[in-house]
Amino acid sequence: MKNMKAQMIVKISCLAMMLLGNILTSCTKYDTPLSVEEGDTTGEGRLNIKRNVLWVNIEGAGGGDLVKNAFPDDGVVKGLLPHSRYAWSGLELEHADDISYAPTEEHAVACASLLTGNMPARHGILDNTYISEQYYDPNTLESIKEYPGFFQYIVDYDKSMSTLAVTPWETQNKKLLSQATCVVTTSTDEETLNTVLTQLDVENYRATYLSFRSVLDAAKLGGWQSSNAGYVDAMRKMDDYIGQLLDAVKARPNYYYEDWLIVITSNHGGKADGTYGGMSLEERNMFGIFYYEHLSHPLEMNPGLIEDEVMRFDKQFQGEVIDSITRTSDLKNIKTMRQVYSLDSLNGEMTVEYIMAARPAENRSYVTHSHNQTKVMVKGRWTMRIEHDRSKGYNASPIGYFYEWGNFSDGTWTQTNAGFLNPMIHTATTTVKVSNSEGYTVDEKVDEKPDQWGNITPGYTKKNYRRRGNIEIYSYYDGVKKLASTKVNSMDGVSSDYVDNANLILKGEMYNTCRYFLEVRIWNRALTEAEVKAYSNKLKLTEADPLYKNLIGYWQFYKDKDGEEKYLKDDSLVVNQIKTVMKRVNRNGVEQIEEVATEPIRLRKPIIQNGKTYYTHIDKEDVSYMTLLNTLSQTVESKGRLMDSSLPVPAVLEWMGVTLPLETTNANYAGAFRTSKLDAVSYTWNPLLSRSTWTQTVLGDYTNDLEWRDRE
Repeated sequence: MKNMKAQMIVKISCLAMMLLGNILTSCTKYDTPLSVEEGDTTGEGRLNIKRNVLWVNIEGAGGGDLVKNAFPDDGVVKGLLPHSRYAWSGLELEHADDISYAPTEEHAVACASLLTGNMPARHGILDNTYISEQYYDPNTLESIKEYPGFFQYIVDYDKSMSTLAVTPWETQNKKLLSQATCVVTTSTDEETLNTVLTQLDVENYRATYLSFRSVLDAAKLGGWQSSNAGYVDAMRKMDDYIGQLLDAVKARPNYYYEDWLIVITSNHGGKADGTYGGMSLEERNMFGIFYYEHLSHPLEMNPGLIEDEVMRFDKQFQGEVIDSITRTSDLKNIKTMRQVYSLDSLNGEMTVEYIMAARPAENRSYVTHSHNQTKVMVKGRWTMRIEHDRSKGYNASPIGYFYEWGNFSDGTWTQTNAGFLNPMIHTATTTVKVSNSEGYTVDEKVDEKPDQWGNITPGYTKKNYRRRGNIEIYSYYDGVKKLASTKVNSMDGVSSDYVDNANLILKGEMYNTCRYFLEVRIWNRALTEAEVKAYSNKLKLTEADPLYKNLIGYWQFYKDKDGEEKYLKDDSLVVNQIKTVMKRVNRNGVEQIEEVATEPIRLRKPIIQNGKTYYTHIDKEDVSYMTLLNTLSQTVESKGRLMDSSLPVPAVLEWMGVTLPLETTNANYAGAFRTSKLDAVSYTWNPLLSRSTWTQTVLGDYTNDLEWRDRE
């Protein structure tokens, strides 16, 4: 670690407790106001209801069928499922940037992701010091953000909420969990269990986090496999331990007036040979169960993984689709030059869509360096971009589409607010349609003009060719919200400006932000609102899809299997799935409709020569891929979230009524906006409600379930 590491250590001085052994930090009780302790009485005099959390992490248990089959069918954990939202499979959030990473005993990076609610590229913890390196980033005029353990958010919200942390990891307790009211380091799982059982009996902790390590120890010895008897035995013991903890919760004197959320998780898995810490599916696998005794809408959260690994569109990559009628020396191999993605070639309408998951930049922020506009896709007459509107204090990334008709500037611009400020997969879609378009000529008188020798060019009248009409532009975010619209009447411009003779560029200027482009699509007509909603949540379109025939550009950024070159050809060409399009071409002065071959996206990387930046083709070793969860918005709404490291923290905070944490971005600007500090949720501007809203929280609406007492 560098010398500039910040020492994020908070020391808590407490009285020693006689009941517990091997205590790292003693348990401190804050003075709780009487109004909070007892609350007002209502009805028959019952106390105000408290929402409590018991979070049990089974270190390194993994996920999937391995975990599902290890828990006994007639055991405690599986008995919770009828009142749970749960996922047997999930993924530890990736730490792909540090290819040299070697896991610590407790896999500190995975622990940090779970307990901060953020991926490693954001929380910045790289080893078992649990210290996140801090430094100043002059490009964003702000220092690198700090993302603490979740107990810090509870303290910030209400320090009277007493909390307990019991784990076998001493440094983790000192650095990441130190804001708990009571922090205990134990030497065995039995000690962990007995410590928590005692505290549940004698104390009123609102949130308790504990972790068991015996499953991890057994898996390291015999591997993460069902044939490892030690692993299976340890998991069955965990089932018994969880049963004892639940019995202790239910034996509490005021249990009737408490609503308990029971969270059971793992933080990573491993391979059959006992190794762990890498990015394979086996090593990243994890599970999560969120149980509430009166939950009436149980759900197995299983939207699945993206079928193939997704290409990591590196922070330095740029992509180019040849779409010009101007031939240059490097384009000799292109048989027919043409403009396919121009409104003049498409009868005046088109739809552009990209599906992407963003990752934090080097400043651990999803926000681009300019805090204003970052272009994602660029052509001569239109642009798809991400933008932050400081003037309104918005807290999210807009999708922008700009169609410029020459110097026409009477509102052909749409600006919409959406959120690429978390690692979920989002869809940006824009439709454009020109109607009532007509060409006309205007006579312009040119005066006579003498030259320097006195020769006079006679005056004359020339024809100016122009076009006018109406243009409608609609932008959508995740396919379901018409975020902005522009309808321009009396559009009027020079006809030549209607021609888009420029290549299509996927920009590499998102300031060190790696992206996972899944797909880029262009249709030859403006999709309806219903069509946008349906297709924005679909991946890997096929000819069976009704609108497939309208695609004129379709690029998928997935990993080829078995060298098929279905997606990536010659290491640097992203294949256009639409092989040919019908296009007007000029043959010997005669225009005719022909079928012409489409172009791939040519991936390029920058090189610097003589102080100037040039782009050259990428090599095979420049390309990397990652397995992603399916977190498309509509999929999550219907099937829930597959488990990942970022889910438990917002679920716990939301349950306890703790305000989900925000951070102010680029505070040096008067119009600084706010974003979420948690990767599992997005805090974005909703123009329909004229306010920012939280989206994609974990547990759904359980308001009615919390009123069970009134229905007894």
